[in-house]
Formats: sequence, structure tokens, C-alpha cells
Amino acid sequence: MRGGYAGLVLHIDLTSGHHTEEPLPPDVTREYLGGGGVAARLYLDLIGEGLTEGSPPPDALSPENPIVIMTGPLTGVKVDAVARWTMSSRSPLTGFWGDSNVGGHFGAELKSAGYDGIVITGAAATPMLIDIQDGTVEIRDAAPYWGADVYEATDRLTEDLRGGGGRGQVLAIGPAGEKLVRFAAVGTRKRHWAGRTGLGAVWGTKNLKAIHVRGSGEVPIAMPERLRVLREELKTLYAEDMLIEALTAFGTIASIDLGALTGDVPYQNWRTGFWAGVDELSSVAYQEQLLTGNATCYACGVRCKREVEVKAGPYAGVKGAGPEYETLCVFGSLCLNTDLPSIAKANELCNRYGMDTMSCGSTIAFALECFETGLLGPEHWAEPAPQWGDAAAIVELVELIGRREGVGDLLAEGSAAAAARLGGGAHTLLSTVKGLEAPMHDARGAHGLGLAYAVSPRGACHNASLQYPIEPGGMFVADVPELAVELEEQSSQGKAALNVATQDYGTFFAGCAVFCNLGARPLSAAQAVEMVSCVTGVDYTLDELMTVGRRVWYLKRGLSNLFGARAEHDRLPPRLMTALDDGPTAGGIPDMDLMLSEFYALRDIDAQGLPRRGVLEDLGLGDLADLLDR
Repeated sequence: MRGGYAGLVLHIDLTSGHHTEEPLPPDVTREYLGGGGVAARLYLDLIGEGLTEGSPPPDALSPENPIVIMTGPLTGVKVDAVARWTMSSRSPLTGFWGDSNVGGHFGAELKSAGYDGIVITGAAATPMLIDIQDGTVEIRDAAPYWGADVYEATDRLTEDLRGGGGRGQVLAIGPAGEKLVRFAAVGTRKRHWAGRTGLGAVWGTKNLKAIHVRGSGEVPIAMPERLRVLREELKTLYAEDMLIEALTAFGTIASIDLGALTGDVPYQNWRTGFWAGVDELSSVAYQEQLLTGNATCYACGVRCKREVEVKAGPYAGVKGAGPEYETLCVFGSLCLNTDLPSIAKANELCNRYGMDTMSCGSTIAFALECFETGLLGPEHWAEPAPQWGDAAAIVELVELIGRREGVGDLLAEGSAAAAARLGGGAHTLLSTVKGLEAPMHDARGAHGLGLAYAVSPRGACHNASLQYPIEPGGMFVADVPELAVELEEQSSQGKAALNVATQDYGTFFAGCAVFCNLGARPLSAAQAVEMVSCVTGVDYTLDELMTVGRRVWYLKRGLSNLFGARAEHDRLPPRLMTALDDGPTAGGIPDMDLMLSEFYALRDIDAQGLPRRGVLEDLGLGDLADLLDR
């Protein structure tokens, strides 16, 4: 057994009902480390034989599309900001590579049960669940739980499968996943989500309702004394860090206060740069109206998660996991909605149905503009049509999408697919890149973020690299020279080179290790490398781990290329490339032609958007090059 790893991957074929245990080879962990890196490697290995023989890649909603759940070497270690794990597959929302980075306790529990990851193939004929208890694996009938929302399923399964004592961890889909909503999410502990790219619909098409895990093992630490010394160093660092203090006090909601001043917060489906109502969504208003306490991920003292309760009004009774910054924006500023209790209700509904709040809220903002312009009319909604800021209509639209009823059935396909069906210029109202709705950070205020959205393998994403925190100075990695640069945010100069560095370092850091992009921001590169080395027993260098990040970035890029992504998909939509008339970023837009041309040259990507064979072979990805050359 190696430090940081359980050493086994559980393979489950839902079609046959059989399962096997396969070793996680040391060469794979050395080259891909863990998390999304190992997941992408395993996924390519699973589909590669068929591609070599000339078959097309599996459709996202076909039984042949695998799901890969993978922890990182640090998952389950009792240190702040390392509780995360990943889920990967082909996305039913975009058709390209899909992955989601998740917090909570599930990853630690999985490793304590003896597995680094789970690979799920095939599809069951009837609803099933997977029950894992300390290496004992059963595939059980899930018919009694089918139709239950994520909260109900979590409570019932925890009670029914806890094995006579202790508390297991449940990962489950809700009705949205069962009904194949294209941005369906998979949830654990009612607050941690594999949200982006719609992987809950992949579960739904496989008739997989839930995974329950209970373990009693410990994560092996190769060099515990070195880790103890590092822990003491980090204890002082965290105690003195202002960002950590802000995360504990306000969570991600603090971002709305600064973002409103800098032009980061989008308003009215990205079409205006100023909205006075944002003051009613401030962190102070949130605390006064909703906040009841903090929650956290496994072994993390940052405690950035929000507990909320709505005690009065039409949404009284909402209680539990509170909306994060992105959710506050999509159901708030993006829809010009100042009603905080309604935002908490929309968040709870997304959680219960099992839907990504970012795609859901963005699609609703798109729909509100479609109603305004007449692209959606009386045949879609009884008069009067929903208006900007109409809290009740926003909440009702969430429910319609979760149930796939009325106009919700159209919107459940995601905004890009809905726009394609509506026609009439609806595509000009989109915020999508590669079919994925943009997160709530405006690239007109940080031009390098626009490039990050454009070239992210999974579509518009602020977590596919560390561009978002590093470009505006929210994270400073002084001991990586390529990252320790100061560039003007509303300029496109130098942003291609910065993107390359934030991708290489960020893919290692958050994608493979798997550090938390929020709670681990105070770490220097030396401290991050030391933690991985202490836990695994491999004395990594920063250069080695940057190479891991680079290799995994190209691998994920290549997977999306195999699914059809080309240079024309590396673009921002017209709405995000339209200069605003007011607000902090008025008049400015990213120079995408400049940044893309520089980026392609730095990454050795050809005019079609494909990595050249030489760079892939240098990284040990010759098999990927062969597939791309078919």
C-alpha cells in the first residue's frame, strides 16, 4: 500500500451486475497523480479500443459512456482544504468532456472503505444502487427510492444502509437526473454537488439512483513526521490569512460585494453593467435575512459553507444548505431579483431535484429575455409572461424544469439547445461556451478569464485553471515565476502566457491533487508540493507536478477534441463579447483573436484547434495522438 492511495479501483458493470477490483498502478499515479487526471486516463483507456477499431465515441446518454469517480492522494487526509474528489464522463449537456470537482465527506469515506475510485459502465434494466461497506460491494434494488428527491433519498438510504451502526455517505440523483435534465447534478450530504456538465443525467440513463459508502480505514501517510511539521506551519499561516477569515465569516458570498465594485458580477443576462439592486444581495443582507450557521467539508477548519433558514413569507420553511455566490447571482443579479428568500428557495429546489444551479439559473435568465423579446410566448406560459425580478416566476420555472413540465421541458435541455430550437436570434442571448453556461464572473472585467472560458476543455469554467483567482490578485503564488506577475485586468496583453501557467499549475493543484480552490489559496507552491510528497512518499519537484498538470490538461483537451471540439468552439458568445454601456468595465471587451493566436502558439495547437502530435508524444500521450489522427 502506498501513501495517500488505497491502491484499488472498483469497476462495476451495471448491465451484468458484476464488479471487480483493479489495482491502481504506481506509474499511473506518478504520471497523472489522482482526481481528474487519473479519471481522464482511465476513461480514455476504457473507450480507446473502440475508437481504434473505428467506432465513434460513446454518446453521453448511452450505456457505453463510463462514469469515473476518483479521489486524489490527499483526499481523506486530516488537513484543511483537501477533502475534494472528482466525477468525470462525457457531458450530456455539451457533448464534450465533462467533469465536476466535489467537496464534502464522500471521497474520504470511499478511500476509508478501501477504494481510490469507482468506474461504472453499462446500464441497469431497473433502478439500482451501489452499496459499499469496507470492501464489501452489493448492487441493490433502488425501486423504493426512485422518484425521491435528493434530500429524501439521502435520509432514507443513510438509515436503511448504515449496517447497524455508524454513518455512511450517500451520493444520489433526484428526479431531474431520472428525467434526464441535461444539467442534472449528483449530490452528497444535501450540500455538496457534482454539479457542472450534467453528469446526473448520465446516472439517470444508467438507472443508477445512488451510491452508499461506509468505511473504517485510515488514509496511509508515508511520512507522518514531515506532515506534522507542515501542519504546524500551515496552522500559523491560516490563522493570519485574511482570505480564510473572510471565507469563514461570509463564505463565497463575500465575492458579491467586491465583484459589484470591479465589474465581476453579471446583471440582467449579462447585458448591463450596473444595477442598484445588487446592494440588496450583499453579504450583510444575506447574514441578516438567511444565515444561521456554518458547515464544512471533511476535516476542514475553514467552514465556508452556509446554513440558512427562511422563517417568514411565502418561502418559510426553507432550511439547510444555503446558496453560494454563483447561485446568489444566477437567481439574483442575473434575473434582477432582489428577493433573498426566493433565491434560497430556488437553491433548495435545485438541490432536491438534483440540478446544477449555475446552468439552471442561467437558463432561466435566458428564458426571461426570451419572454421579453417574444421568442417565448403565450404558448409557453399563460399571460402575463414572467418579468425581470419576478421571484415567484423564477421559483416556478425551477420546479417546471425539475419536473420537465411545460416550458420546463424545453429549458431542461439547457440554454444552448433551447436557443437552437427557438431560432429567431435566440443564440445571441446565450452565455455559453461549448454549450456550458458561464459562471458568474465577467470576462469583460478580466480579459484573461475570457480566454480561460474559451479554451477550457469542458466549456465556460472559472475552475478549469487558476486564472480566475490569480489574474485579479485573489491568489498569489510567489514561488512560481510565471504566476507571480502583475498584469492589467482589462487588457489582453500577456494573458495567453498566464493562462498556460495557471492551467499547468491549477490542473495539478485542484484537478489532480485535489486541493480546494478556495481553502487552499494561502498555500505556496512549495507547501503544496511538500504536502503531496509527505502523504505519498514520493519527493516530487514542482517541475514534475507542473508537467503532470500539463499532461492532464492536454488529455482533457484531447478528449473534447475526440468528441468533436474544434477551434470554432474556443470562442466567447456574442453576449459576452458586447461592450457594456455602463458600470466598471464599460466599453471594454477581451481581444480574443490576439489571445487565442498567442495561446495556440504557446500550446502548439494547430488551426483546427488540435494539439500537434509532437507535444502529445513528449508528454506520453502518443495513444491520444493516434486517435486524433484517425
